[in-house]
Amino acid sequence: MRKLHLILAACLMTALGVQAQRLEVVDTDGNSIHLVSVLTEEGNMIGTTSLEGVIADLKGEKRVVLTHVAYKSKLVDVSSLQNGKVTMEDLDYNLAEIVIMPKPYIYVETYYRVYAFANDSLRYYLAGIMPNAYDKEKKKVKSGSYLESHGEFSLTNGIAITWGARAQEFKAGKIHKSGAGDFLKGGKSIEYYFVTLTDEGKGRKRVSNPEGTVGFIETEENEVHMTLDAGKMQMYRNKALGQERLLKAREEREYDYEFNEVFNLDETGNSSVADLVMSSDHWEWNGNKGRMKFIIETYATEHAYIDSKEFKAKKNELKKTYKSSMTLEQLENFATTHGIPALTPSLRRAIEKLPKKPK
Repeated sequence: MRKLHLILAACLMTALGVQAQRLEVVDTDGNSIHLVSVLTEEGNMIGTTSLEGVIADLKGEKRVVLTHVAYKSKLVDVSSLQNGKVTMEDLDYNLAEIVIMPKPYIYVETYYRVYAFANDSLRYYLAGIMPNAYDKEKKKVKSGSYLESHGEFSLTNGIAITWGARAQEFKAGKIHKSGAGDFLKGGKSIEYYFVTLTDEGKGRKRVSNPEGTVGFIETEENEVHMTLDAGKMQMYRNKALGQERLLKAREEREYDYEFNEVFNLDETGNSSVADLVMSSDHWEWNGNKGRMKFIIETYATEHAYIDSKEFKAKKNELKKTYKSSMTLEQLENFATTHGIPALTPSLRRAIEKLPKKPK
């Protein structure tokens, strides 16, 4: 009997240990926060929270760092948590509204950060400023050169080359032609991904496809947070359209793509490129070098109505100020000046360990 008690006690301790490794992240209103990056104190990636704000396994870490594009970063002592739940505070990030003027371009300057992890270890970091202009008449985005101002901290091996090409193709910090308001209004994006919106009250909408929930849209004081499991949306679309080869490839690689976007709505409930506040994109898949994770954070730092000459002047000013590359200190000073959250100490240390890109 004593042996049985010891076995039961051991099982109970094991169960408690497993339970303690489950982390649930919520905001100050108790709502789940999706797409929170959870890292070790050394800056290694553990994972991200699900649509329910949960990460199931902290891999034995006693303290973890939580980061999210719209919330203040937080260092968490896992053993001190009640029921494995932790609250993150909204980011105190204010972006001045633009004054409407009869000029052809909407200027949206963005500050971006790119992180690449291989097998949870940081392998690549890139950050800088992207000057964008949206031509209202031609409905076309004009962007400054990707290399006008960027961080100089990256590996030069095959992983970095792959990530660099991917980041450059994506144009880190480049604005989209239309804001997420089109999605909120049930535009073409809805039909394209076979999703429906369900109003749950209190400014919250559930986004679903025939296989279940794929995200949420929450509105408060004309600021909208949209989080979507785009990987599930894309793979269902592949299935619905009979794209079997692409679907199989994504399933075999355990492909995952999620994004979070924060934007403002105007008095009519619409949004445009001028209303971007911040966004975060997160990709994961199994590659030939292990599990790959790729994150882009984008923050709008300036909105204005300008003309073509003013846009050229802004691009030249950035290029003159920062030459071809910004130092890590310059990047951090710029972020601080614009109210952008600082790098967590763990990520800062991980970045400093990376070899510098040759000039």
